[in-house]
Amino acid sequence: MLGHSASVHQDSEPMRVSARLTPKDVESVDRTVGRNLRPATTIDADAWIDNEGRVVRVRQKIHFASDPDIEATITFTDFKTAVPVDAPAAS
Repeated sequence: MLGHSASVHQDSEPMRVSARLTPKDVESVDRTVGRNLRPATTIDADAWIDNEGRVVRVRQKIHFASDPDIEATITFTDFKTAVPVDAPAAS
């Protein structure tokens, strides 16, 4: 999101980062997801990040020219042990 004109709202805890993305923006990060989003016109995305740098909530609203919007929110709680995650291989 930060690489695509995101706004950072530091006046709240947790901090909120928001951006309006296009399917091509998403495709530049994840080719498969971006291609699956091609029918969409834009994606409004918000991510809340706590003071430990953890993403604690994600909300997205996907807009379409001729179909109803799709809205989804996921909230992460009860952080325990870190889960190892490897970056995907370069395409």
